[in-house]
Amino acid sequence: EVPGYEQALVCGNPFEIAQELDCFQGYDNPYGAFGTCGLTSIANICHLAGFEVSEPQVVEYAMENGLCEKAENGKWGGGTTVSNQLDILKHYDIKAHCEFPDVADCERIADAIEGGHGVMVGLNSGILQDREWKIYDENGEIYAGHTVCMTGTVRDVETGELLGFYLCDSSAQKADGAKQYVSVEKFEKCYTDSVCAYAVITDEPIR
Repeated sequence: EVPGYEQALVCGNPFEIAQELDCFQGYDNPYGAFGTCGLTSIANICHLAGFEVSEPQVVEYAMENGLCEKAENGKWGGGTTVSNQLDILKHYDIKAHCEFPDVADCERIADAIEGGHGVMVGLNSGILQDREWKIYDENGEIYAGHTVCMTGTVRDVETGELLGFYLCDSSAQKADGAKQYVSVEKFEKCYTDSVCAYAVITDEPIR
């Protein structure tokens, strides 16, 4: 099922998991918040950890505790910082930490996923989604302003070389958004080469 490969080693069970994850952010919370990619990813991490926590529940907790951007003054609402994300995960008894691309490179992220850790990544949505109008921010930089939940890895059957990842993209607006395949080359462009990119990794395995 991996695009471009007749055979590949897939780890993390991303196809089955995709049926249960939330890949449509916003629209279903009472705060009118649409920029909830980080909060949706947290809900998905909770789900991977075996907790029945929905995006609206995470949005409510974040809004009521000042842990996300309010939907006011023309802002989408729901936006989170890395610190916000770590605090919210801690509320759900999931301890995590942040690593940046100089440490959390592709292999480090793959090892975390394969080891059962929950992984959320901040990257550039324009490159990820092939939407050129979303690539550059107001300063003309390739900015990591979107968060996704990583669900699986893909390796070469014979060599073990890392070929790509599966992830849940809550703003792709696609029916298969919960099982998006991204090659290593593309991932490096939207993650490694983006300003302010990061990876939030749970301290302990959650699945």
